[in-house]
Amino acid sequence: MKTTDFIDTPCWNRGQGVEESFQNLLKGKGIKYRPATLEEQYKHYDYITDRGTIDVKARKRIRRNDNTEQDELVWLEFKNIHGSRGWLASDVDYIAFERENDFVIVRRIYLYEMAVKKCDLDDRVTRSSEALYKGYQRKGAQDLISMIKMQDVLGLQAVQIIDK
Repeated sequence: MKTTDFIDTPCWNRGQGVEESFQNLLKGKGIKYRPATLEEQYKHYDYITDRGTIDVKARKRIRRNDNTEQDELVWLEFKNIHGSRGWLASDVDYIAFERENDFVIVRRIYLYEMAVKKCDLDDRVTRSSEALYKGYQRKGAQDLISMIKMQDVLGLQAVQIIDK
């Protein structure tokens, strides 16, 4: 699989729409920003702002066959599908999680530190629905992901919530 094979897939298009929604919030708040270049996107940056770099995460389903996205659980990517450093272990400053009515913005390093303590990545599960605080690897991928509760994110210091 080439690194550009995901472009123009339903998942890609959904993410682009969420990023555009977030960009409108940046404009509305008067925050100076620019969209990341393709090279910067490989570093997990979506926006470069006068306050730091931001990676925007769309709402996710728990399982691929679920019909709707949800706000209670958050997927975390320790390693990407190629086995390289995932977005949680990247150098991006902030993660902006989309929810139905707002975005939750958190410093990535605080999220990473909490996730390393809460998630037992050596306790591997084979079904995504069992990945809460455990390690999960998708079939055919070299990733390492886990799930935490959104409440865990909201409990971190300096969390900011911005209405859509």
